Amino acid sequence: MSRRPVLRISNPATLEPLDDVECALPEEVPGMVGTARKAQASWGRESPAKRSRLLRRVQDLLAERTDEFAELVSRETGKPLMESLATDVMNALSVGDFAVSRVEHVFRESKVDFGPLSSMMRYMGRSSHLVPRPLGVIGIIAPWNYPLAIPYSQVMMSLAAGNGVVLKPSSRTPLTALRMAEVFKDARLPEGLLQVAVGSGAKIGNALAASGVDRIIFTGQADVGRRIMVMASQRLTPMTMELGGKDAMIVLKDADLKRAARAACWGSFVNSGQTCVAVKRIYIDQSVEDIFVPLLLKEVSALKQGFDLDDPSVSLGAMISEGAVAEMENQLARALEQGAKVLTGGKRPDLKGHFFQPTVLRAEQHMDIVSNETFGPIVALLTFNSEEEAVKLANDSRFALNGSVWTSNAERGREMATSLRSGTITINNVAYTYGLGATPWGGRGESGFGRTHGDAGFEELMERQHVHLDRGKFPSEIWWHPYGQEGMEAMHDFTGLAFNGERDGLLQKLLKARRLMRR
Repeated sequence: MSRRPVLRISNPATLEPLDDVECALPEEVPGMVGTARKAQASWGRESPAKRSRLLRRVQDLLAERTDEFAELVSRETGKPLMESLATDVMNALSVGDFAVSRVEHVFRESKVDFGPLSSMMRYMGRSSHLVPRPLGVIGIIAPWNYPLAIPYSQVMMSLAAGNGVVLKPSSRTPLTALRMAEVFKDARLPEGLLQVAVGSGAKIGNALAASGVDRIIFTGQADVGRRIMVMASQRLTPMTMELGGKDAMIVLKDADLKRAARAACWGSFVNSGQTCVAVKRIYIDQSVEDIFVPLLLKEVSALKQGFDLDDPSVSLGAMISEGAVAEMENQLARALEQGAKVLTGGKRPDLKGHFFQPTVLRAEQHMDIVSNETFGPIVALLTFNSEEEAVKLANDSRFALNGSVWTSNAERGREMATSLRSGTITINNVAYTYGLGATPWGGRGESGFGRTHGDAGFEELMERQHVHLDRGKFPSEIWWHPYGQEGMEAMHDFTGLAFNGERDGLLQKLLKARRLMRR
């Protein structure tokens, strides 16, 4: 067997070591899938009500350990404690609550409505039913930016739907995932139902993609998603992919500009901008640019950057690595080459860890900083002259995950929202609906495909088997052997009655069909 590698995990804000974690080996992944599949065989047969009761214990334990998890997330990611509480622990609990409370409704058997054929099917003694069933084992490849909220919500949805899970957390934040798995164990879920495979994406992620799981949920960069998709395609394994974002915030002239500026500050710099739905492009009505921009810069100037779990006023934490900071420097340099102007920030602060100042740029649509993904604390400001132009500019992106419209006219906001491509558009708020478990989450284009959360998310974690019931009222069908002229005529009559509305000689045609079916 190969030598087992070790991950040395450090706090990116202080650079102090946290722990060493042994990795799984790629050759162990199929066994993990097999273990989860064995546990799932009985778990999937449990009623949705029982699964809900057992998973409620997990929710209760996580709620009891809120402070413990918030501190661990902050130490592993370098984010402020407030963000760990609000965007990791609270979001995890919110989606988990939806999963356990909704699964009984989603897993109800339903009867198919045949539409125009309904009367005929009733006469023939036939009905169709959709029977919900778990898929089997779900492979989850999770990112580092929300090391509790994302994997916990996806695991809870998967387990509630009756599946087993093999989770590969980010190699940058495995400690949170391992502690999370202890919660499921302490809640006395079936042994082996949740497996955690720690290791690099290139080795363990690839092994999971090729392992024969029944669906893969991947959250991460588009280029990695493409690689995973190629491997999954060899087994025809379906995928749900939530990739990058370049979220647009449209500020109309009738917006509450002070609230919009506060929202823009938080939406741009939450988690140091390392959020797939962080605000990256702010389109401002030209007539209010001179009012909105100073309001935004005032909000940004008030942010306290650093890391101190005992100081609740720290508002901006670290980036995940030195490479992430260097990438911000490279993107900023390119933006300046193309003519962008720095309004504030743009440097590394005098702090020990991996920090980059919150940066606001005045930019133009053609610039790379506007078109490419920026996973860090840089936001670009642009202007527009009409609502039609604002929609056109916002839609001019390869990404389509999230966005927002700011206006005092709710109906106008709703109308604009339907013209925007993104999977979610929020009116007068930003980047928080991940925590609303009942709402679907996902995008299109290079932001991926499929949905997690909500009923749409459950549909990707289950199959609805079609069961068709014929009560045997007739010994034969019109279209069965032997063929003949009478059968051909009856088939024409049947087609005309069913689809063309041909009601002439209705009784005679029905009797002919009935006679053939009783032969």
